[in-house]
Amino acid sequence: MSGVKTQETTGPAGRWFHRLANLFAILGGIGLFALMLITVISVFWRYALRDPIFGIGDLSSMSLVVVVAAGVAYGAVHRVHISVDIISAFAGRGVKRVTDLIVRALSVLICGFAAWALAVKGGCGLPCGAVTQNLNIVHTPFYYLLSAALALMTGFVLYQLIVGLKHWSGADPSEVDL
Repeated sequence: MSGVKTQETTGPAGRWFHRLANLFAILGGIGLFALMLITVISVFWRYALRDPIFGIGDLSSMSLVVVVAAGVAYGAVHRVHISVDIISAFAGRGVKRVTDLIVRALSVLICGFAAWALAVKGGCGLPCGAVTQNLNIVHTPFYYLLSAALALMTGFVLYQLIVGLKHWSGADPSEVDL
């Protein structure tokens, strides 16, 4: 971001997105710690005591969902997702601005639709058979968590889109200088 901090990147909306992403990161850290404990306990029981724990895979997969949701939300807001910009090498600033607009608009549509679909699917839960294989852990809260993570990502990309339009002729504070 070339070290320039504007109202759009440090203002109330930007700080709000960062706080929510940090809460997701804390939740993800808890999920990662739980996944580590589950794995250590599972390996000990399986190989030292020669008695595998029934349903341990269900606990692992649900913990992993928490980690993934946190990673999506945190990564979007703190811009840690990998991106490759080859357009800037071949085209001018005007083309880059148009492609940014298109990509951000498509991202808002796709992530928004995914968040909506996860919320709708999550509402069905047990009647739809959305449970784990062994322990019958209902997926509903995990669908809602993924939906919330994608909703945060959608909101942040929409925020970037609006900031980009506001700064159409100048430097876009939402772009990362490579």
